[in-house]
Amino acid sequence: MSEIKSDFHLPSQIFIRQGIIGDIAKIIPFFGSRAILLTTAHDLDLYGSTIEVMSRQLKDAGIGCIIYDEIPVPPDTESIDSAAAYLKKTKADLIIGFGSLDSINSAKAIAVLANNYIFCHDLLSNPALTEKPMKFITIPGSPLFGFEIAPILYLDEIHDLTKKIYYNQFLYPEATIVDPLITHMNPAEKIMKSTIASLAIASESIISKIDNDFINMYALKSIDLIFRNIPIVFREPQNSVPRSFLSAASIMVGIAFAVSFLSISLAISLALSSKSKLDIESSMSIMLPHIMEFNLTSSPGKYVQMSKVMGEDVREITVIEAAIKAVEAIRKLETDIDIPQRLSSYDVPKTIFKDVAELAMTYPFLNNTPREVNVNEIETILIAAY
Repeated sequence: MSEIKSDFHLPSQIFIRQGIIGDIAKIIPFFGSRAILLTTAHDLDLYGSTIEVMSRQLKDAGIGCIIYDEIPVPPDTESIDSAAAYLKKTKADLIIGFGSLDSINSAKAIAVLANNYIFCHDLLSNPALTEKPMKFITIPGSPLFGFEIAPILYLDEIHDLTKKIYYNQFLYPEATIVDPLITHMNPAEKIMKSTIASLAIASESIISKIDNDFINMYALKSIDLIFRNIPIVFREPQNSVPRSFLSAASIMVGIAFAVSFLSISLAISLALSSKSKLDIESSMSIMLPHIMEFNLTSSPGKYVQMSKVMGEDVREITVIEAAIKAVEAIRKLETDIDIPQRLSSYDVPKTIFKDVAELAMTYPFLNNTPREVNVNEIETILIAAY
């Protein structure tokens, strides 16, 4: 029997405000009494002062807190197995994933392995679980284009060195705690690229075959927040207010993506990242306008909705012309904030495009596209983006 997804499901608590980390010791006791804080060594270097403050607050409040920072970048199945084995010895009852997407993905995977006697390699084959994941909380260091809350993760499979995904409705965090002040520890360029990745997932969520009013509400609002605030972050990188809105937009994208489950841009970007050194956020920002062009004629009415929230004047023009304005608005936005729009800017060789296209087709994010896509079409999109 095939799984029937609910039209809307959000079991996670969301804490999102500037300075919320200062109240961490008041929040954590609602979820556990002995926590392990998972982060990569890179994230420990970047967010070390914040992690130290959190750890001290928790210990002062009588909450056990162990910091585990032996996750490599990118995390792979072997390192996750090692971390899960360590976790089982600690008697922890809560996992806190803190920092980058690598840390968050790792925390999700380890939460599953902590309560199920399987290896991470087996997990990525999407087996049936005997137990629900251990309770976990996510604390993103920057907007993570929805992954801070969506019940999905990706990791490097150590055997074939490709990124593989795992999705499970039980993989929603107990809570996600978002403090926009932490994002200042990241370069503004990283915030903008990850926000454009949010824009990519939002735009594709709207045209998903299983789109509904809930998805539209969150996805369209996230597009509105991004278009209003990302230019301000570009001009005023120290301004915390627009960063708060971009963090909120990322959460909204995750809510929409968890149901819509469509993103050709993410599928291609996971494949590109597996076959080259290009990071996923940069790839998604490059692919976004090309994916929009590919799907434009299949969903012109929905593109008109996007054009409107992007601030485009669509009066007295045809539906197709109004839809095209959405793609043009994306390109103008990326130009205005100095986001590279060509794969050639990153020395990605054309010779890998066929392998990338074949790998992209293995990801489940293509199942709900309004226009069917195949290997040849993905390769054509990649060539156009070169």
